[in-house]
Amino acid sequence: MSEDETERNTALGDNHDAAVDAICKKLDETPDLLVALVGPTASGKTEIAIRIAEKIGGEIVSVDSVQVYRGFDIGSGKPSSEEKLRVRHHLIDVADPLSTIDASKFATLADRAIQEIRSRGLRPILCGGTFLWLKALLFGLVDASPANEEIRARHRNEVETLGRDVFHEKLRVVDPESATRLHPNDVVRVSRALEVFELTGRTLSEGHKS
Repeated sequence: MSEDETERNTALGDNHDAAVDAICKKLDETPDLLVALVGPTASGKTEIAIRIAEKIGGEIVSVDSVQVYRGFDIGSGKPSSEEKLRVRHHLIDVADPLSTIDASKFATLADRAIQEIRSRGLRPILCGGTFLWLKALLFGLVDASPANEEIRARHRNEVETLGRDVFHEKLRVVDPESATRLHPNDVVRVSRALEVFELTGRTLSEGHKS
């Protein structure tokens, strides 16, 4: 290891120590606080979460839309076998690759894990990088209707025959706020916004505000 690499690793270790100490101090002051460590893959979240859990008596709840699936091991940043021996992890390798775990289902599973951890007198620590899932758990989701495959198939046909810009303009007519937020190339989300309006008569932007 070069001298520069040694210095960088030392600095990173010092930063981790400071973060762990600060979070543990806050937890001592506010025991019911729910800690969430979020950020990109390989940013050091897992190590910090493990060290916090070791110091305060906690377990980790993964907030990751890839780590939840069995077999998705390359590039997903899943904790190693050694790391899982140090601290128990929840919601890792719990779903078949062909099954669907969306934000709503994750929130239900994570809430269940949090309550189970607390029932044993331990502290849950959220750790991951899927921000939508974290928001769904902490703040809830828009109360919108479930997917309608018939409408989605019709939308796909419209995109193919009319083009993305014309399809996007349909959204602008009924929900200009969502249309401004969504790019015409984001066909999936444009379709979802139109789908919600068709099924409920209410715009997706209204749902987000509520």
